[in-house]
Amino acid sequence: MPEKILLIRPQNVYNYNNYPSLNLICIASKLKSVGYKVKIINCSLDKDYLETIGRELDDSLFAGISLLTSESPDAYVIMQYIKERSDVPVVVGGWHSTLFPEQMADCKYVDYVIAGEGEEQIVNVTEFIKNREKTGNKIFYKQTMDLEASPLPDYDVDENIEIYINSYLTDKLSEYAKQPMRWLPYESSRGCPSHCTFCINVVTDNTRYRKKSADKVVSEIEYIVKKYKLTHLKIIDDNFFVDIKRVRAVCAGIIKRGLNITWDGECRCDYFNDRLLNNETLELAKKSGLIQLTLGIESGSSHTLKLMKKGITPEQAAFAVKKCDEHRIIARSSFILEIPGETLGDIKQTISFINKMRKYPYFTCGVGTFRPYPKCELTENLLKEGYLTEPANFVDWTDKDIIDLYTSAEYIRPWQTNGEYSEAASYYQNMESAVRLGNFQIDRKIDKIKNTLFILIAKLRNKLIFYKFQYDINLYKRFLKNFYKRRQALERSGSYPLSKLN
Repeated sequence: MPEKILLIRPQNVYNYNNYPSLNLICIASKLKSVGYKVKIINCSLDKDYLETIGRELDDSLFAGISLLTSESPDAYVIMQYIKERSDVPVVVGGWHSTLFPEQMADCKYVDYVIAGEGEEQIVNVTEFIKNREKTGNKIFYKQTMDLEASPLPDYDVDENIEIYINSYLTDKLSEYAKQPMRWLPYESSRGCPSHCTFCINVVTDNTRYRKKSADKVVSEIEYIVKKYKLTHLKIIDDNFFVDIKRVRAVCAGIIKRGLNITWDGECRCDYFNDRLLNNETLELAKKSGLIQLTLGIESGSSHTLKLMKKGITPEQAAFAVKKCDEHRIIARSSFILEIPGETLGDIKQTISFINKMRKYPYFTCGVGTFRPYPKCELTENLLKEGYLTEPANFVDWTDKDIIDLYTSAEYIRPWQTNGEYSEAASYYQNMESAVRLGNFQIDRKIDKIKNTLFILIAKLRNKLIFYKFQYDINLYKRFLKNFYKRRQALERSGSYPLSKLN
């Protein structure tokens, strides 16, 4: 019987769980390909997950935990639980471990740390543990994968994959995509060659662009679309459009093979030009099923964009939104307020820019205050200036206030000069875009009426750029809490099928 490895996805503090853990699926697929049996436990889907972990430990070679910063509190509880009940080694990975490998290695409940891509290193760690070898170094650093030689992840290694295939997406695309939606995330490349001062890719040495060939991408897409009867594919590459010839070949391949799907991906605004994303390419992509592009616009202020080293102008961003709208492609645009060094004037320029873009029916946006991703240039400057103190160990990272400071999308932080204003502006812009809840997700007429009223109030506030007396935000939060509480109760009772959420 093959040896078993236990892989665990902790709960996060924001109760967000509608994406499958593709990184664990990739790790599990690699282990399975070299002869190991793998069990994935998603703690958000298991009411008694500690008991489940306890039962699975007995015959496990080790327990692997992949964590984001927002999953630190639950990850710590799980590690402690494992070590107090067994001598099973604990291996940690994921974004937080990649950013702070030394801190993770110093944690008394951790045996090994994988920093960076884990598919190759997980095999090395497994052999160390299996052969009971001793090494003075607990940290296994990034070992870059050859994506062209890598096999397609086996989504079936996650026993709950069908739940995710049917889960709802809050993206605006859900209003335009075929329903009921069946979707999965897919990765065709890694890395982004840009060097934005706020981005995690820069500090984790993930700026070298690596890709699968167009033929491989099309074949893999065809396989998972047919196997899982998908209607939509979410391409999660950091920047799918770096190699435009490959993009055109992928689109042509999807059309040639008759794959009746929609898809979405991320793209830079300065790619919309005669050489790259021209009208011909956009028409081809639309014909292949492209329904939404995520555009990292980030600001409507030239000054702020320079602080970010974003490499685009507000004019290029406006042109990108306009071209998306012409081709009936949703421009899902992201914006950041309170970048260190921004003025109130810069912030108001961004709000005005968003308001202007709302004339395009296919424009939508998500707005947040600057989150200081650890190790990035802007965050390092804040540390030097004394506005921020970085936790010294993993235990400190389990504090909810620390997690909010570093990861919450709408939060008043020490360096902000207009914190309350920016937090409110973010909230109302997101409310108008129905980021948290769209009417297409609501079944009860009374809830649709309430949600519509909140959206109309937000539209008026944004148009006037008036964010004082925010009594309606508290009412909206209470409405959301009651709505999701009711829906979760119906889901648990089985009387509210997931397909209705699409």
